Amino acid sequence: MFRLLSILPSLVLASLPCLADFDKPVQLVKLDYGQNAATVVFQSKGAAITKVKPHCDCTTTSVSGTTLTAQVDTSKFDQSVDKQIDVTTADGKKTRLTMRFVVPQAIILSARSLVWKRGDAPTPQVLRITIPKGSPVQDVTEAALSGEDFAFTPAKGKNKREFLVSVAPLSTAKKAFNRLIIKTSSKDPRYAGLIVYLQVR
Repeated sequence: MFRLLSILPSLVLASLPCLADFDKPVQLVKLDYGQNAATVVFQSKGAAITKVKPHCDCTTTSVSGTTLTAQVDTSKFDQSVDKQIDVTTADGKKTRLTMRFVVPQAIILSARSLVWKRGDAPTPQVLRITIPKGSPVQDVTEAALSGEDFAFTPAKGKNKREFLVSVAPLSTAKKAFNRLIIKTSSKDPRYAGLIVYLQVR
């Protein structure tokens, strides 16, 4: 029994796939407002790259020996996201490369969802909407509900880049779920609006 236990770690290690060696298998890519494309270069430490499989249709790749160049369509990225590529090198090793895209926020919400408990008082909660400096959004133009279980009252904040929306359920006697849709002046679909989820549960 002792001999069996002593060889188990080596058996486990033998069953694990060997990972291909890359200088930076995870790369951080900071995008600018309105940026529609990005190029990311990965470099293998020795063995040539023989097989590439992107996980997203937004990614196209080209390979030259030990260098992989990824061209990424970022035109629909409205929030930070990871995109990955599976790679095999000539020595048979495999790995998963990650591109970690950081998307600047054109609108900052104090919360992405507002929740009330069933049976509690339907006390209003205040949602704060802020437009940061440099944002392509100039104004919040509209707020609308997807259902009839909640009510809201919009108001201006401390300055022209801040907006407040007071939201409350009409009743907390039963479960309810609505969406508060925030629309902006931007014509770019990435920044044209946001959704805040409202729930009594």
